[in-house]
Amino acid sequence: MPAMNFDQALRAERWQALTLGIPGMSRGADASRLRTARRVWHEYEAYSHKVYDSQIWTYDPDPRPSFCLHPLILAHGNIQRVIDAPDFAADVLQDLGRGYREEIVSDEDGTRWERFSPTVDGYRAAARETAHIRAQLELHGLVTPRSRGRAVTYRFLPPRDEPLGNLGIEPPF
Repeated sequence: MPAMNFDQALRAERWQALTLGIPGMSRGADASRLRTARRVWHEYEAYSHKVYDSQIWTYDPDPRPSFCLHPLILAHGNIQRVIDAPDFAADVLQDLGRGYREEIVSDEDGTRWERFSPTVDGYRAAARETAHIRAQLELHGLVTPRSRGRAVTYRFLPPRDEPLGNLGIEPPF
């Protein structure tokens, strides 16, 4: 499969979006993945500007990049570093739409911004999806397999823009 573009990465499964269509765990694969990730990031920025420039309502569009694109760039295209990062499960939680967010709510009490926090079900869904992503990447030889019987612990950190008083959440599973 050739390297993905922004549209393909946006529509791909999460584990496939991490690969950007580039197989392998070598330095060459990582370098190629990094070049592709940077190209996809530029395509995303162009798309984002186009969406904002074409909007005519007061609705604020929120186009998002493909799954873990920015962490992949920060990891220089190394998928192993992305999935081993302490906030990977939190990135999955956000991508599922179950993480921390603020929304404008308009009801009988008026119009206001409300903050929503993840639920236990959201944490469970993110943990299942995180395990699925890792399993698919291991199955396709894109990350080092975990040793059998080794416990897996997910640490959900709040988004980078959350107040520091909320440093870590260990969900009950």
